[in-house]
Amino acid sequence: MGPLFRGVARASHDESIILGYCNGAFRPTGNILHGDSIQVFKPSLQKAAATNSNFRFGGGTVFGVGLLLGCLCLRHGLDNGCKVVEFLAIDDEDHQHARLVRHYKRLGLNVVRYVGEDIRDIPDRLVWGGCGTLMNGDIASILNKWTPTFTATPSNENVEKTI
Repeated sequence: MGPLFRGVARASHDESIILGYCNGAFRPTGNILHGDSIQVFKPSLQKAAATNSNFRFGGGTVFGVGLLLGCLCLRHGLDNGCKVVEFLAIDDEDHQHARLVRHYKRLGLNVVRYVGEDIRDIPDRLVWGGCGTLMNGDIASILNKWTPTFTATPSNENVEKTI
């Protein structure tokens, strides 16, 4: 599979319905998972809900399919020796940027710094493709936080075994 990866979420009742995807790469040096993008397609979610009465639109969580895809990427990174994940909360528009930073913080990521227009930010802009807030987090901690959402475990005591 190499250092690049892509995860795809499909409706279980109709695999032709693609709900979303995530992609990224493992950094060639170090143990860092570079999360490039996560995208969930609202029209596909609506189609899945319309064609199956048992479809849970949000996936049973406030974060829905995006959380599932994110955890899939993190698990894949952990299985391949990554310990840290990095994301860029892209700053295309002020309101959306603030929402992304808030969302990533709730997920368990920490602000590293702002990647802006300055000359010292050129290397990061080449890697990330734009300006925004660089954020990172410990993969095992994030998975420990969110694994109970996807399991029937009534407490956190079995989470370590899941990861």
